[in-house]
Amino acid sequence: MEKVDDAIATIDRLHAEDPSGNELRYAQRMTHWLQTLDSDPDPLLRIAVRAQHLQRWTRPRADYATGRTGYLVWRRNAAAHHADLVANVLRSCEFPDEDVEHVVALVRKRGTGREQHAQTLEDCACLVFLETQLAAFTEKHPPDRVADILSKTWRKMSPAAQQLGCTLLPHPPA
Repeated sequence: MEKVDDAIATIDRLHAEDPSGNELRYAQRMTHWLQTLDSDPDPLLRIAVRAQHLQRWTRPRADYATGRTGYLVWRRNAAAHHADLVANVLRSCEFPDEDVEHVVALVRKRGTGREQHAQTLEDCACLVFLETQLAAFTEKHPPDRVADILSKTWRKMSPAAQQLGCTLLPHPPA
């Protein structure tokens, strides 16, 4: 457990380098939702949840083309970057290769919908979005776009996360 705590502390130090201060708060909210969904989460899942956006500010969305294609390229590249960084952290903390590969797969969101840890990480990300980003998104986009994103987010969530998500929405989803 000491190695897990060391890895999370290193991840948090990297998050703390964010000039806006947003990424450490995001990681803390991810951990909050993980603990809400699972009172005794797997240690490797704890690390992956904490590292999902590791140094995201170094890969700004604005550096990529607008539109869906640009977004998907950015998201794939960002996930690869986060995965590389967390792999380096875990190797520096002397985690076994199979543990490193498991966390990397989670951070890259491989297995979402099929593998429980990947689904739980996705649930946490969706809940953080609903909790902290949906209101701002709603202000910037027309209602049909908001409905589309909310619908896509909802479909990615497990039933347990959807139940929690209902507590974060001003109106129950249709």
